[in-house]
Amino acid sequence: MNLDEKALSLEDKARQFSVQNRFEDFLENENQASKPWVIELDPTTACNLACHGCISASLLNQGGFKRDRIKELAKEFFEIGVKAVVLIGGGEPMAHPEFGTLVDYFYKNDIHVGVTSNGTLIDKYLNSLAYHTKWVRISVDAGSEDVFQQYRPHASGKSQFKKVIDGMKKLSKSRTTKLGFSFLVLEKLESDKNRDEKGKNYVQTNATDIYKAAKLAKEIGCDYFEVKPSFDPFHFLNETSSIMSQIIKEELKKSNHLIDDKFKIISPYTLSRTLEGEKNQLKEYSRCLTAEMRTVVSPSGVYVCPYHRGNKNLQIGDANIENFKEIWHGQTRKEIMKKLDPRKHCQFHCISHNTNLLLEKIASGEKLEKLEDYDRFM
Repeated sequence: MNLDEKALSLEDKARQFSVQNRFEDFLENENQASKPWVIELDPTTACNLACHGCISASLLNQGGFKRDRIKELAKEFFEIGVKAVVLIGGGEPMAHPEFGTLVDYFYKNDIHVGVTSNGTLIDKYLNSLAYHTKWVRISVDAGSEDVFQQYRPHASGKSQFKKVIDGMKKLSKSRTTKLGFSFLVLEKLESDKNRDEKGKNYVQTNATDIYKAAKLAKEIGCDYFEVKPSFDPFHFLNETSSIMSQIIKEELKKSNHLIDDKFKIISPYTLSRTLEGEKNQLKEYSRCLTAEMRTVVSPSGVYVCPYHRGNKNLQIGDANIENFKEIWHGQTRKEIMKKLDPRKHCQFHCISHNTNLLLEKIASGEKLEKLEDYDRFM
């Protein structure tokens, strides 16, 4: 397995020396008190785009962390021993006025930073993104302005496609960070109604732009191009018609020749699952050990994991008014973690499923080879 493949495998990341040591410390702790290794942080719910099929639509534009509080929160992450932070949303993380301050603070304190963004504000934080993050992944979902405008419209009505691509080109020119181009495959539901009028093989989708987008990603100078399936608001894979599946497969096949030593085309395992029509992922374990290592902090609350962002039944605290260490070691979290049962609460496809299986082996006493540290984003 090469470094690029290892970077995609969350399970292998959990095999790393430092990650296993942190997990073993948790197992050996008499009070079963863990320390979070990775935090997904939503600085704000504000977003300047109105993307089709946005999984966070119900959570958008409901405020963000106050400027002073988010800087305090960053220090609390450092104090409790967090090793990596993903700035994500929710909304658009760069829309928070302290975004640059956060990135620079984490960098200076050896907390690795990853950023998922719509790319409209790259210019504002170019230097911090280029040199103080480990990776930046821009969600574009198109290879042309027409398709971008259909699926990622701006509130003003003016297309942001050129601005995003120009920003990515600037970022690509001089950087130490890894740059990715993300393509979420989408289908407009009204296309089913139009099928009778336009023919049985008609489908309205951005998937027809996959090859164009992959080619554009390589021209920009991205390290990789990622194709992902879409999910419903409850994180279950959306059904993919046979027509859609065929389009995706043909576009990916057409794109294969673009791959070389400097440019990869990747996809999560969920893409193959959705192409095969698989909707559920059943679990046999009754606890989520990954949630002892990773959590999500947003303006609406702190939750056991990103899949349950906004789920008040699995909210462990409120970082607007509570110290993060107190939330993590507090009674509410203890009660929620006892209640959390992936067999009931997590029948969707979870990217941490294989990690959980691995951590269960370690928890049972099985000794695994410890890999040299290479990526903190487990």
